[in-house]
Amino acid sequence: MSFPGEGIPDYIEVCAENQSSKEVFCTSERIQNPKYTYHIGYTLDVPAGTYLVYSLDPNANYKAYYSEFVTCGLSVDCSSHKTILVEVKAGVTTSEVDPQDWYK
Repeated sequence: MSFPGEGIPDYIEVCAENQSSKEVFCTSERIQNPKYTYHIGYTLDVPAGTYLVYSLDPNANYKAYYSEFVTCGLSVDCSSHKTILVEVKAGVTTSEVDPQDWYK
């Protein structure tokens, strides 16, 4: 999880939208651990499928997607903000999905 400012507000959610059913799963629960970017992580339990993952500021309906900009390192040298679809398989944990592209 991330936020373009000091700290991550408590109201920021991480959501996954199933691309077939359009069902959305969200959480605002945090996991504190140094292994995560900014030491804050999340977990979502979702059925197998393909998902668009984003952080959400519900107060402003403002989203930060998991995108090529994120996997490129969030650098000014990264020109693509194309969202990345995440494939979730039954019984398998999918990790390192960081919805941090607040600049899309």
